[in-house]
Amino acid sequence: MHVVKLGRSKSGQTVQARPLSTTVVELDRVSRWNVYRRLQELNMVCECGGDRPLTVAINTPADALLVWSVVQAVTLPKPALTDHLKRCWQQRSLR
Repeated sequence: MHVVKLGRSKSGQTVQARPLSTTVVELDRVSRWNVYRRLQELNMVCECGGDRPLTVAINTPADALLVWSVVQAVTLPKPALTDHLKRCWQQRSLR
């Protein structure tokens, strides 16, 4: 699968920016669509259809972190997410 992101050059012409990486995210059907919708809300370039896996264009390290974060938020049980958040706040308060 080939995913491209369209942008504008300084002259106003449409150009294609190729992703550094196209990542396939293997998830169950419900999680896949939830992650897909959230990534679209965050303006990530991604594609998902039928029984195909979710494919996401990764252009920056921030994009990779964003995909990881969304997948974690959708797939981990709520108590695990709560514990992680508490640990983050504890680390921050130690500074």
